[in-house]
Amino acid sequence: MAPAFVRSEQQYAWHGQSLLVTNNRGECAEDDTLSGFYFREARFLRTLRLLIDGYAPWLCEVADGSPTTLDFVYVYPEMTSFGGGGSGASGAETTTGPRGIPHRALDIRVRYDVGIASLDITLDVINHCLQPLDFEIAWEVSADFADIQEALEDRRQQEARVTTSREHAMLAFRYEHPQLPYETRIAGRGGVWRAGRANLSTHVTLAPQEGTRLLVHVEPRDFSSPLTEADLSAREALWRAWSDRLARVDTPGNTLAEAILRANVRDLASYPLLQGERDEWLSMQAGVPLYPALFGRDAFTAGWQAAMLDRGEFLDAALCRLGRLQSNRIDDWHDEQPGRIPYQVRQGPLARLNINPYSAYYADFASPMMFIIALAQLYAWSGEKKLVRKHWDVARRILDWAREYGDMDGDGYLEYLTRSSKGTKNQGWKDSGNAVVYDDGTIVPDPTSTCELQGYWYAAQQIFSVLSRAVGEHENAKAYWQSAMALKERFNRDWWVEDESFFALAMDPDKRLVRALSSNVGQCIATGIIDDAHLPRVVERMFAPDLYSGWMIRTLSSDHAAYNPLEYHLGSIWAVENATIVFGLRRFGFDERALLLTRSIFELAQLYPEYRIPECVGGFARRERPFPGAYPRSNTPQLWNASVFPMLVQTVLGLQPVAPLDLLVFDPALPPWLPEVIVRDLRVGGATATIRFWRDDDGDTHGEVLAKTGTLHLIKQPPPESLTASVPDRFTALVDRMLHH
Repeated sequence: MAPAFVRSEQQYAWHGQSLLVTNNRGECAEDDTLSGFYFREARFLRTLRLLIDGYAPWLCEVADGSPTTLDFVYVYPEMTSFGGGGSGASGAETTTGPRGIPHRALDIRVRYDVGIASLDITLDVINHCLQPLDFEIAWEVSADFADIQEALEDRRQQEARVTTSREHAMLAFRYEHPQLPYETRIAGRGGVWRAGRANLSTHVTLAPQEGTRLLVHVEPRDFSSPLTEADLSAREALWRAWSDRLARVDTPGNTLAEAILRANVRDLASYPLLQGERDEWLSMQAGVPLYPALFGRDAFTAGWQAAMLDRGEFLDAALCRLGRLQSNRIDDWHDEQPGRIPYQVRQGPLARLNINPYSAYYADFASPMMFIIALAQLYAWSGEKKLVRKHWDVARRILDWAREYGDMDGDGYLEYLTRSSKGTKNQGWKDSGNAVVYDDGTIVPDPTSTCELQGYWYAAQQIFSVLSRAVGEHENAKAYWQSAMALKERFNRDWWVEDESFFALAMDPDKRLVRALSSNVGQCIATGIIDDAHLPRVVERMFAPDLYSGWMIRTLSSDHAAYNPLEYHLGSIWAVENATIVFGLRRFGFDERALLLTRSIFELAQLYPEYRIPECVGGFARRERPFPGAYPRSNTPQLWNASVFPMLVQTVLGLQPVAPLDLLVFDPALPPWLPEVIVRDLRVGGATATIRFWRDDDGDTHGEVLAKTGTLHLIKQPPPESLTASVPDRFTALVDRMLHH
């Protein structure tokens, strides 16, 4: 398929708390308001531009070799007039540039290496002409210490004087803000560098075919939580060890699917922020370039979707970090209430100065419920009760908050009302201000109750009941289970829209149903809140052309008055949400539909460089356009879009870890386009195994352990809640279990 490009004007690399954004020429320049080198969301370099004798070299090639590096190839000076039929000289004469250097004489390669708290620039220059050359190399630099959100909007909300100091081969920029004493240090290494007011330069002499290597080191100095070399080394070592432990997935019958998986797992491994306490280092940022920060629901969603890769290690890190930030007070500015978990945790200048409430902002109902769902996944993969007990009190307080504050009017449903003057209006899964609309397109006022939040609450209570029993709290287990079942009963009674064979998107302040047909209901399928009687009709309705675009499920029906295929939540498509829908479809036995969406998501990834599905894509019908379109300024890559692919593999294979029993249940639904999957170094509890799953010529599926350390029982069994698994299916699975164990 032909590629589609999103944010094609930018290149970026990232690692830990650092982010580099350049234009396509490899520069941080005024023509791109977002470009710069950022550390903890503050821009420590605004300008970064290579000059040869005062002129910019000509870009030949750019490559992003890994998430942490960018490579650029230049030539200097470039020709400006040509002869013959091509882009080279037609005559035998040697032409020169403005300073007398022969055209294309200098081969220049620039490599940017982004560290956890650094930027290293390697500059290789070779003289490819027949005479020695003398020239000056300079890096033009400046700093403005803008917040990344200010850069995105190109509008400053905090500003102070930047002063400059020079010392031999080092240039320093200092921010004279009384509350933000940031400093950027830029040092030249190799060669004899001179620091100017806004540049770092060196004179170079090269004989014919001679080359040289020059280095520049950029160090961002943050007054808060500075990092020593030992700190950085420890974080780097932990990150590399964790990355090396990730499970690997081979798909011998489909090399393209394998490439998509590996590219996205590579991206996934690049997102740890590597900050805070040691057990928090693997907490993930939400995506670059726009979201280099910890978002609760993003981290938890990606964590449970990708837990098969690392036995829940980065999930545990998110639980640690966000659990420690659990609120114990009422604070309207941050939308805090006792027991709430942060929706986002930002650390740029705007948050530190309290210009916005995002230093730890709590206006979200998904993150608290996802905490409990994530905890259950961690226990399922690890089997460690000590991990459950570590996060137990936080989880219990979340459910106390839901009952006491989340259901503010006591009607048995969660409803939200934003109190912060700079807060987000909508606190459900869809957090844009216009995401919840009436039939005529007008925005539903608050307090609002959305359907997927009831599903999250149901799942959280059901899960906490199971966890309560696991730790011996049997009375609590019974109470939470009864509460969950009561919620499910009233939800199916009160939210059902009979003439649409679907559930309502929301309830308004007067408890009237907001009938808009939305993808939110797909998340309700995944949580299990929809009863068996309604499920078949809901699934059939969800795949009607107004909701199913041919790629995936739209956020809003194309028949709705407010439908816009390029609006954030009014018709666009989110891969992460559709992966959750796939999970729900397989959970309840709608395998054909699940495989249809799975294939569409893999095919969608093929459209984009590095197989990176953007934050969200357009809702245009696949039969009408070859590309779905992308939401304007759509972020790519995105953490929870990378985690989609291990989730899809786990779902297609029907993997259900039960680590407390040293058990892995599987039930592959392998389609012809994915006939074989090998999962290497999969960790469940105390065991590590390489397992092969395959489809035979008759379409039957099988699994076998190829290698194993520790105790692990592999059992084929349909999902326990499947509506399509027959008694013979379960009997066959039982016999298979008895024969093999």
